[in-house]
Amino acid sequence: MADKKKILVKAPVKTRYLKNAVSEKVTYLELPSDLEQYSLEEDMKKGGVQFKEIEELTRKKKLSRVISLSADSIEMGLMAVTYLAMHLLKRELCEGTSFEVWDDLPFDSEFEEDDEKWTESKMRIPVIYISEISRFLRKDEIPFDSGGFLMAQAQEKNSHQPYWRFCTHEPVCIMVQRESVDSDCVDSINLFAKNSNVFVLFLENKDENDRFMDELPFGLIDAEHFRALRNNFILSLASDAAEVSFGKNDRNLYYRNVLRQNIRQRDIKVKRGFSYERVVNLAGSVDKTSICEMLDKIINYALKDVDDTESIVFQNSTFDFIDHFTRASSESREGKKGRTLMETNLFGLSEIKQQVYDVINVMKYNQMRSRMNIGGSHYHNVHVMLGAPGTAKTTVAKYMGMMMFDEKLLPDNRFICINGAELKGMYVGHSAPKTKALFEKYDVIIIDEAYSIVEYDGKTDSFGNEAIAQLIIEMEKHSTDKLIIFAGYGGKNVSEKDNRMQAFLDANPGIKSRITSTFYFDSYSADEMAQIFVKIAKISNYKVQPGTEKIVKEFFEKRVKDKDFGNGREARVLLENAVLFAARRTMAQNKEAYTENELKTLTAEDIKSAAEKMNLSFGMNRKEYKRIGFTV
Repeated sequence: MADKKKILVKAPVKTRYLKNAVSEKVTYLELPSDLEQYSLEEDMKKGGVQFKEIEELTRKKKLSRVISLSADSIEMGLMAVTYLAMHLLKRELCEGTSFEVWDDLPFDSEFEEDDEKWTESKMRIPVIYISEISRFLRKDEIPFDSGGFLMAQAQEKNSHQPYWRFCTHEPVCIMVQRESVDSDCVDSINLFAKNSNVFVLFLENKDENDRFMDELPFGLIDAEHFRALRNNFILSLASDAAEVSFGKNDRNLYYRNVLRQNIRQRDIKVKRGFSYERVVNLAGSVDKTSICEMLDKIINYALKDVDDTESIVFQNSTFDFIDHFTRASSESREGKKGRTLMETNLFGLSEIKQQVYDVINVMKYNQMRSRMNIGGSHYHNVHVMLGAPGTAKTTVAKYMGMMMFDEKLLPDNRFICINGAELKGMYVGHSAPKTKALFEKYDVIIIDEAYSIVEYDGKTDSFGNEAIAQLIIEMEKHSTDKLIIFAGYGGKNVSEKDNRMQAFLDANPGIKSRITSTFYFDSYSADEMAQIFVKIAKISNYKVQPGTEKIVKEFFEKRVKDKDFGNGREARVLLENAVLFAARRTMAQNKEAYTENELKTLTAEDIKSAAEKMNLSFGMNRKEYKRIGFTV
C-alpha cells in the first residue's frame, strides 16, 4: 500500500441484521483498519473545506465526551463522525495507556451476519436514530383493550430490548432529525452516560430518501425550532460542537477530488481529457444526498465487465451507461431539446441554423468514423460568432451546446457566457488559473467581446498575454470535448475601423489558427423585428390587438438605421414599455376585479405610447452625443 495519505471516498457505512427474534437491523460505521493511511488534513488540502470546524476540534487538547455535529446531509455528517472517531482512537493509541488497547481492536474480523447480538468495538460505531430511542422510552404508553390483543402486543414489545441498550462502553452515533423530540432529547442521550464518546448528528434538512430509515419522521418541526433545540442540547450537556457544510463554490471541487482518489486507490488510469466533473454531475443527477457513495457505485458498475488481468483505463465514454439519468434530468429542466428550442424561439437566422446543423452533422459523422477505428476523425469544436449586439449570438451558442449534448457529442451542457475582460486576473499569475478553471467547470464556453482581452489597438498587456497563452493550451486540450466560441462585434458589413473582432483575431494567430468556422449574424430588418415583438409578447402571455403590427414596424424602420440599434433586445424593451402603459391604463380604472382578458391585452395605444417614449429617449441620447463631440 502506498505511503501517501488518503481521503475518505465515502462514509464507511454498513448494515447487518441480527439473527434474533425480531431480525433487528443494525447500521454502523466501520472504521478502516489502516488508520494511519487516512488524514483529515489531507482531505482539507483536497478541497474538504466543509470539515474546517472538525479539524479545529481535533486540535483541542481535550474533547467533550458528547460531541454535537450539524450537517447538511447524512453522508457528510457520517464522514465527519468517522474522522473524529479515528482521531480519538489514534490519540488514545498514541497516548499508549497500554498496548492491550491496540491488540483488542478487531482489525481482521467483521461483524458476522449470523450473530444474535451486537458486540461492542472501538472500530464499529452504531448509528441510532433518536426517534427510535424516543419510541422505546414511550413504549409503556401503549393503551390496552379488554380483549387483550394490544396488551399481548405490548408485552411482546416490552420483552425485547433493542441492541443499542447493550452499547454501554464504546462510541455511538445518535442521529437527530427535525422531529418532535423536545422533551426526550437530553434524556435519550443520558441512556449512554457511560459510553466513551457519543456523537450526536443534527440533520436540519428533511430527507425523504434517507436510506437508513424504514419510515419518514413524524411531527416535523420548523428549522428555527430545531436550531433552538440543538443549541439547548449543546448547552445542557456542555458538548463540543461543529458544523459540516460546504461554501458556495466548494462542493464540486471536493467531489472531483473524491472521485480522483477513488480511481487512484483502484490503480485505474484515465485517458487524457477525462472529465471528472462530468462523472460528478452524473452521480449528483442520480442521488444528490449521497454523491460520494454514488460515485463509488458508478465506478463499480463500470468495472463489472472488466477482466481483472487487464490494465484498466477510464475515458469519457466509459460512463455513457448512465447518460440517460442526466439526460432525463436535463430535459425536465429545459422542457424541450435544443433543436426544438432553436426552431421555436429564434425567428429567421436560417443560414445560421443550417450552419449549426452542419457542425452537428460533421461531429456525428466523425464520431461514427472513430467508432469504426477510421483514423483522422477529428473536428475542432472552436468557432467565432460575429455580429452586432442583440443578434442572438449567445442564444444560438446555448442551443448549439444543448443539441451537442442531446446527440452525445458533449459530456454535459453546462453553459457560461463570460466577457473577455473577466479572464484577466487581478495580479500577475492570476489569469492562467482563472482561465483554466473555466474549462474545468463548463462544457459550453462563449467568450463575449473577446477583443477586451487585448487593448483597443490590438496590443496585449501582461495579464492579457497570460490569459491568451492559457486559452491556447485549453483549446488544444479540449477542442473535441467542449464547445468553445469567441463572440463580439464584427462581420462582413462592419467598417475596418469598427471590426474589433477581426483586429483581435489578427493580433492572436495562435487563437485564429485553432478556429474551425465563423458565424456571421446580420442585423434584423424592420419586418423581422415586428415578428419578434409579436412572438415575445405571445411567450409572455400577452395578446396584441390587431392593427398594432403597423405601429411596431414603423418604429423599427427608423431604429434599424441607427448606429446604436440593439436588434432583438429592443423588441423586449418595447414590450416592457408597452406593459408599463397597459398597467397605467388598467389600474386607472380602479376596479375591484379584473378579467383575465383585461390583464393580457396590449392595445395599439399602449404600444404607440411605448414607441414614443423610446423615441424620446433615443433623441435625448443623440443630443448628448453631439454635446460631447460624437456624431451619430
